[in-house]
Amino acid sequence: MELVLVVVALALSGCGAGLRLAIRARREGAILRRLNATLEARAEQRARELQAALTAAEGQAAHVEAAHRAKSEFLASMSHELRTPLNAVIGFADLMRMNEAHEPLTHRQHQAVEQIRVAGARLLTLVDEVLNLADIEGGRLALTVERVDPLLIARQVCEGIRPMAEAAGIELREPPSVAGLAARADRERLRQVLTALVANAVKYNRPGGAVLIEAGQSTEGVSLRVQDTGPGLPADRLEGLFQPFNRLGREASDVPGAGLGLAVARRLIEAMGGQLDAESGEGEGAVFTVRLPNASETPRTLTASPVPATSLPSATLLYVEDNPSNITLMRHVITALGRIQLHVAETGAEGLTLARDLKPDVIILDVNLPGMDGFEVRARLAEDPLTRGVPVLALSARAALADIRRGREAGFVEYLTKPLQIPALVEALSRALTPGPDVAVLGLDAARRRLDERRAI
Repeated sequence: MELVLVVVALALSGCGAGLRLAIRARREGAILRRLNATLEARAEQRARELQAALTAAEGQAAHVEAAHRAKSEFLASMSHELRTPLNAVIGFADLMRMNEAHEPLTHRQHQAVEQIRVAGARLLTLVDEVLNLADIEGGRLALTVERVDPLLIARQVCEGIRPMAEAAGIELREPPSVAGLAARADRERLRQVLTALVANAVKYNRPGGAVLIEAGQSTEGVSLRVQDTGPGLPADRLEGLFQPFNRLGREASDVPGAGLGLAVARRLIEAMGGQLDAESGEGEGAVFTVRLPNASETPRTLTASPVPATSLPSATLLYVEDNPSNITLMRHVITALGRIQLHVAETGAEGLTLARDLKPDVIILDVNLPGMDGFEVRARLAEDPLTRGVPVLALSARAALADIRRGREAGFVEYLTKPLQIPALVEALSRALTPGPDVAVLGLDAARRRLDERRAI
C-alpha cells in the first residue's frame, strides 16, 4: 500500500512538474512571439527608413548632378562672355605693341599697354584654370594618353619660361639627357602641368636663385623633379598647396595667382595614372615630383615641324563675325600683316553668299553666330561645290576641350580660341594658304554628317 502511495505521489509530482513546464513553455512561447513580432515590426520600420533614406539619397544625387550640370553650363557661358571682351583687350594691346615702329608710344603709354596685356593674360589664365577644375571635378576631362618624350616637353617648357626667369634673375637649368626616357601621358596636359610647376618655381624663388629640372626612369615609372631655391614651406602646410584657391597666406603678395594651378596640376597627373607630390622645408626650397607610367611600345621617330613663315602671301580672306569689336580688331590685325584683302560678313547666310561670290583663299568663322551657327555654316560650305575646297578656320570664345574636339570633327582645319593670339593666327593662316594636298578637304565627310544631323533635327 505504501508502495502504491509512493507511486501515486511520484505520478502526481511528475504531472505537476509537467504541468508547470507546459505553463512555462506556453508563457515563454508567448514572450518569444511578442519579441518576434516586435523584431519584425522594427525590421519593417528599419526597412522603411532605409528605403526613405535611399530615395532621399537618390534625390540628393540627382540634385547634385543637376547642380554640376548647371555649374558647368554657367562656367562655359561665363568663359565665353569673358573671352569676348578679353579678345579686344589683349588683341588691341598686342596691336599697339606691333605698331610701335609706325606709331611710337611714349614711355608711360608703353608701360600702360604692358600692364593691360599682363592683366588680360592673368585673367585669361584664371578663366582657363577654373574651366579645367570644373571639367575634372565633373568627370568630363578628356585625355589622349600616348607615348611621349617627357624630356622634350620639359625643354620646350623651359624655353617658353626662360624670358620670365631671366627677367627675375633666376637661373633655369634644363634637364640633362636620359637615354630611352618615355612615359605614357597626355602631351598637352603634361606640358600644362610642367609649365605651372616651372613657372611657380620661378615666381616663388629668391633673387639670384635657381630652378633645377631632373628626369629619371625605373621599373616603377618615369619621374620629373622641379626643384627651386625659394623660401620653402613648413612640412605641415604642404598638402594645402593642392587645395583650390589656397595660397597659403600669400594672397597679399606681389606674385599673381588664384591658388588653382597646383590643384589642377595634381588632378591632371592623377587622371593620367600618375602622381604629383611636394617636399619642402622652411628656408630649404621646394621639390615637386611628377611620376608617370612607363611607355612600353617601340619608340617612334619624331621629326621637328618647320616653323611657318610669318610673311603671308597675297590672299583674299572672308571673316564671318557678328561682334563689332572683334571685327575691328581683325581689320587692324590684317592691316598690320599686309598683303591680305579682308571681307567681312556678320551672319552665316551673308557669309555663305560672299563665299560663293568671292571664292576666298581662306575663311575664318566665329562659332556663335546668330541664326545659323558656325558649324552649320561650315557644313554648308563643304556641301557647295564652289566653296568645299576653301580651308575654313574657327575662331571662337568657346575654348573647352569638348568644343575644340567638336570643331575638329566638324572639319575646321584649325580651331583658334579667343582672346585671339596674333602669332597663332599668323601660323594658322600660313598653313591654310600653303596647304598640303589634303588640307583643303580635311573633315569634309564630318562636315557633311554635321549638316545631315542638323537637317534631321
